Amino acid sequence: MAPESPIGSGTAPVVAVTGASGYVGSLAVAGFLAAGYKVRRLGRGGDRGPDHADFSLDREIPKASIEGIDTLVHCAYDFTVTSRQEIWRVNVLGTERLFASAAAAGVRRTIFVSSMSAYAGTHQRYGQAKLVCEAMALSQGMCVLRLGMVYGENPGGMAGTLKKLASLPVIPLPGSSSHQYMLHEQDLRSAFPLFAKAEECPDSAIGLAHPVAVPFRKVMARAAQSSGRARPLFVPIPWRPLFWTMYVAELTPVRPPLRADSLLGLVRPATAVPLADYVRSLGIQLRPFPG
Repeated sequence: MAPESPIGSGTAPVVAVTGASGYVGSLAVAGFLAAGYKVRRLGRGGDRGPDHADFSLDREIPKASIEGIDTLVHCAYDFTVTSRQEIWRVNVLGTERLFASAAAAGVRRTIFVSSMSAYAGTHQRYGQAKLVCEAMALSQGMCVLRLGMVYGENPGGMAGTLKKLASLPVIPLPGSSSHQYMLHEQDLRSAFPLFAKAEECPDSAIGLAHPVAVPFRKVMARAAQSSGRARPLFVPIPWRPLFWTMYVAELTPVRPPLRADSLLGLVRPATAVPLADYVRSLGIQLRPFPG
């Protein structure tokens, strides 16, 4: 049976997803397709079928790419730029241009995908850039979702990087006393259409993650188990010397598997998930982290 149209019995609305070929973007695409939406994939790679349109944060978005859409989901973020100046030029100003284009096109609902790394007082450049973009989105009545660490059977993003690190013979454990807020990929996939259909969004960022903090050691133990390591060997290490070693390495052609800025997001996490009650009011049930 074909999925029912999410808005009445008329023509299915169109949702455009930036960064559609990425980990989170692909989950958004799958969730909207399952809910009966037509999806326009905006990005630089992936399947270049008839529903694909070129999009890059460092360029103007073609007007035709977002004409006629009901909902815009902005997942794209360029991780290839690392300096504050370049992050702002590409990711912040690129997001500002996209929001202006969406407003001019009369898009009904724009969902900005942020991160639990975006909180007041963060020292992480990624989190700081997301905070600025959040403020722009909220000032225009858009919906802001702060995602926890998304995980699943074959994770991408940060969880995917940690899974690779957990396959090492000896697993370094910086920030062993820190924690993360986790979000299963299937819960995220199902949640996207519910936020698109919500009558209104709050005027502050919504945390989308299970509200119980998970110790970072437990996150890494689970990653090791999924890599076939029944008894992983952890070695706690001070994170500050590691941070500066990684920072210096990034000034050379060497590219470590984890960026120094990303390490800050692991060792200095948010303290709580905002608006968890609102998420539950939409009928979204988030599973606890296993183990």
